[in-house]
Amino acid sequence: MLRCLVIDDERIAREGLLEFVKQFDFLHPVGDYANALASIDLIKNKEVDLIFLDIEMPGIKGIKFAEMIGDLPVMVIFTTAYPEYALKGYKVNAIGYLLKPIFFEDFEKAVLKAKKWHELMHTDDGESEYLFFKENGVSHRIVVEDIMYVKSLQNYVQLFLKDKRVVIVHNTLKAVQELLPAKKFIQLHRSYLVQKACITSIDGQFAHVHSTALPIARDRKQLLAELLTQRAAGDF
Repeated sequence: MLRCLVIDDERIAREGLLEFVKQFDFLHPVGDYANALASIDLIKNKEVDLIFLDIEMPGIKGIKFAEMIGDLPVMVIFTTAYPEYALKGYKVNAIGYLLKPIFFEDFEKAVLKAKKWHELMHTDDGESEYLFFKENGVSHRIVVEDIMYVKSLQNYVQLFLKDKRVVIVHNTLKAVQELLPAKKFIQLHRSYLVQKACITSIDGQFAHVHSTALPIARDRKQLLAELLTQRAAGDF
């Protein structure tokens, strides 16, 4: 089931898309908005799989909004009366582009593509959690267990992976922390998140991930001591 959100400043356009959505048993509407920013909490809470997003709207434009949510696990199909936006739309990894007036046949092709893409993203061994992070306009499927630690570089973060890759993401450390499971990751310092299971040793000032020493903030030392106790007890 794909949970769908319609964002368009024109009420008639929203109603038309919702009528199309009702024709497919694998689509479930979760809301419609005239203003994109009003939907941000719903999207951040991972309650949406697919957004039908208008481009030309008062306030924040659809392209800009798609860039804002680019690192969240949600698919975007642009809906617009302006064909010149197509290239920009695909640069922000939209999976579809519907030109108004939207015909049912075109809508059907777009949502079937979304369904296939969603199934591909969620085909796994049933155990691994993963997220999509965008680097230089390309989305990378990253298994959460493969992230050893995350380093903040102001408006960017670096994801250090077990296979020695480093993925650079245009996002804040706080935003990435919200995506990662809190039970598995801990913030050691204002610039570092680390996967608890990847900490190989702690020497007071630093937590070591193999040969890499990550600084520990003073207010984190007690928490790290508790983690060591948990590890000794076999809790992680």
